[in-house]
Amino acid sequence: MANFADGIFPVQNLGGAVSFPVGFAPEEAGISTSIPCGTPVQIAASDGGLKNWDGTTLTAGIAGVLAEMSFNNLGSTGSGAPAGFSPILGPGSVMGNYAGNAAQASGVVTPPMVPMSDGRLRFWIAAPGTVFIGKIGTSSTVTPVATANNQVGVAYGLTKDSGNAYWYVDTNKTGASAAVSIVQLSPYEAVGTVGGHVLFVFLPAVAQIFA
Repeated sequence: MANFADGIFPVQNLGGAVSFPVGFAPEEAGISTSIPCGTPVQIAASDGGLKNWDGTTLTAGIAGVLAEMSFNNLGSTGSGAPAGFSPILGPGSVMGNYAGNAAQASGVVTPPMVPMSDGRLRFWIAAPGTVFIGKIGTSSTVTPVATANNQVGVAYGLTKDSGNAYWYVDTNKTGASAAVSIVQLSPYEAVGTVGGHVLFVFLPAVAQIFA
């Protein structure tokens, strides 16, 4: 039963702060707009662009979780992003503008509801002190599983739901395949909820926090 996962979001800062550390990175070119907020991301080693996590790189493989509505499918990595000692070329429409005044070449108008981008994307950093929340399931049967007290303290992997764009904590992935450690069951659901939420932190070895 696919299509049970939902977005991963930060819910607690173990240091007592009321906010969560965020990072900004140039958006990698050609990343589909169908990849939404609440999905794990990584920094590409080749050019430093932010892209969706490939699902397999575990050692320093997850920079965090996308905090923007979606990727923008830019034509080039970091298109329009500000750089040192140069003008800010964005923000701008990722779908184009239309002329607002024929006598003013720069007088353009962005269509309503068109996403804007300055070439960078914001993400919640996979910092050791940030607790995230996500659904729990198993890739062995591609189904949600019930939350249980004995899951707390256990390290599991992450798997993309085959029925939607989101990821879930996968009890079928342990040991070398683990990416997160459960620290608490969701306080908003009864223990034993099938496909319930769990609170977790990213494993230090998996977090790409230098990004």
